Amino acid sequence: MKSFFTLTNLLMVLIVAGCLSLIFFSDRGLISLWALKKEKLEIQKDINSLRNQIAMLEKEEEKLKFDEKYIERIAREKFKMVKPGERVFKVVED
Repeated sequence: MKSFFTLTNLLMVLIVAGCLSLIFFSDRGLISLWALKKEKLEIQKDINSLRNQIAMLEKEEEKLKFDEKYIERIAREKFKMVKPGERVFKVVED
């Protein structure tokens, strides 16, 4: 009866184990590929978020260039500005 641990069987097991380890754990292996895909998705989310932010800022820029009512509202809210002759009342809550 032949033993399972012959030299050829042992070499085949080692070769198969080596190939499997290369497939999973090498620089271009499945684990590395999975990590790169995950990183790509995160970067794509960041890009989409930044594109949305750019679009919002461009709309804000257009409003600040051409919409006088918007400019007045921003001046009143952010910079506490008033028109000449207006009175400002400060409400103090108890």
